[in-house]
Amino acid sequence: MRPSRRHCICASLALVAALLCVPRTHAETLTITSTPAGATLQIAGEKVGTTPYQTDYPGGYFHKTHTVFGARLEHALVVRVSMDGYLAQDVTLTKGPFQWLGLTGRQHGDYFLLKSSRFDIKLESTSRGEGKVVETIGKDGPMRPAPAAELLSDNAVESPAETGTIEFASDPSGADIYVDGKFMGQTPATIRLGSGSHHIELTSPGRQIWARDLDVLKDSQVTVHPVLEPAR
Repeated sequence: MRPSRRHCICASLALVAALLCVPRTHAETLTITSTPAGATLQIAGEKVGTTPYQTDYPGGYFHKTHTVFGARLEHALVVRVSMDGYLAQDVTLTKGPFQWLGLTGRQHGDYFLLKSSRFDIKLESTSRGEGKVVETIGKDGPMRPAPAAELLSDNAVESPAETGTIEFASDPSGADIYVDGKFMGQTPATIRLGSGSHHIELTSPGRQIWARDLDVLKDSQVTVHPVLEPAR
């Protein structure tokens, strides 16, 4: 026996009422601290404050919402932490993208989640930056290592005999390269990494973050050349 149209309408209204009655997720607090304190924080090029820094975000930014009406973070968040006399750091606060799907299946899209509610960032003095990539600020903005430069990671310095070579390129070029959370330059570049597993991230303004875990073998030569999709 087929259900009547009236029963279908009542069932739909009951479902909507149930969703609307679900308590809304309260705001949660994101905390960013640094050592030393007083560092400047920038998100999307805009200064948002100094450390220690706190701001409230909807709970859906920290974990998946239970209803289609919950707040969703629709883009990645990368914060730049800078302070005179210390190396600037770009820290990715989010993971994703993940995909959400509406009840009818017609509505869908991507969302990101904050990795944690607290980030503690240790800044490194520029006086200790010998042999590492140091970013300086000039009148024309950040000055990064020259393209196609050969860079050496910390792991490669510790065991130079156990290294592999990674050639980084990207479309578009000029993407920031992060190896195990450390800024290593911009594409195109050639980097020697110690053998073992490394987490690679390429970031570029207005583009989705490209991330992979890469196993490096002794004397291996690998080319990484991803296409960075536009951010949604």
